[in-house]
Amino acid sequence: MIEKTGPEPIYIQAKNWIRGKIASGEWKAKEKLPSESDLAATLGISRGTIKQAIKQLITEGILVQIHGKGTFVVGEQMEYPLAERLISIAETMIESHKDFTTRLLGLETSPADQTVSRFLELDPSGQVYHLKRLRFIEDTPVVFLENFLPKQLFPGFEQNNFEEKTLFSIIEDRYKLRISWGKRSFLGKGADEKIAEMLQIDKGTPITFLEQTIYTEDNVPIEYSKVWLRNDQIKLTSILKRTQ
Repeated sequence: MIEKTGPEPIYIQAKNWIRGKIASGEWKAKEKLPSESDLAATLGISRGTIKQAIKQLITEGILVQIHGKGTFVVGEQMEYPLAERLISIAETMIESHKDFTTRLLGLETSPADQTVSRFLELDPSGQVYHLKRLRFIEDTPVVFLENFLPKQLFPGFEQNNFEEKTLFSIIEDRYKLRISWGKRSFLGKGADEKIAEMLQIDKGTPITFLEQTIYTEDNVPIEYSKVWLRNDQIKLTSILKRTQ
C-alpha cells in the first residue's frame, strides 16, 4: 500500500489511500474513521505521518475532526448562495428543507465599538443590540452568529422570539423595514478556541468567516453581522454569467 522508497512522499500516499477508501464507498459520508494509531499501524507508518495526511484532507474539505469524538468523512453539505440574491442562512435552510434549530445564547445592549459603528454608520455613543445565536442541523452545530442592530430602530427588540423566527422576518414583519440590499465579505480561517468550542470542532479547523451589512431602500444600514460557518456542513455556491 505504501512505497516507502518511492518518489512520492509517504503522507501523500496515505492521503490518497484514505481518498480511495472514501471514493470506493467503503467509508461512507459521516462515517467515523479508525483512530490515527490504527490507521498508522494498518499502513505501517508513523502516527505523525498519518496525522499530516488527515490534516490535508481536512483542509480540502474531505474530512472533519469533531472535538472529543474523532475524525469523520464529510457528509452532504448545504449550499449557501454566495452572490445570487440576498438571503439569510436560516432562509436557505428552510428552502433546502433542512431540519434545523436555533439556540439563543445572549442578547444585550451596549455601546457600538469602532468596527460596529463604522458598518452601521453610528456616532461613537450609539447604542446597539448585540444578539448571539447558534444554529444546528440535526443536532450538529453548523453556524455561530453575532448580530448588531441600532437600538433606536428596534424598540422592544428583546421581546422577539429569536429561536422560532428568522432575524430577517422580524426586521421586515414587525418593524416594517424592507431589506433592500446588502454587502458581504468572506474569509477562510482556522477556528480559534472560542469558535471551535461553539461549533464542536478542533481548534484550527478551517472555517468560513462572513461579515454582512444590510440596508434599506434609502441606503440606511440596519444590521451588521459576523457569522462563522462549518465548512464540512455548508458550502458557498455562486452562479456567474460572462458579459460580452
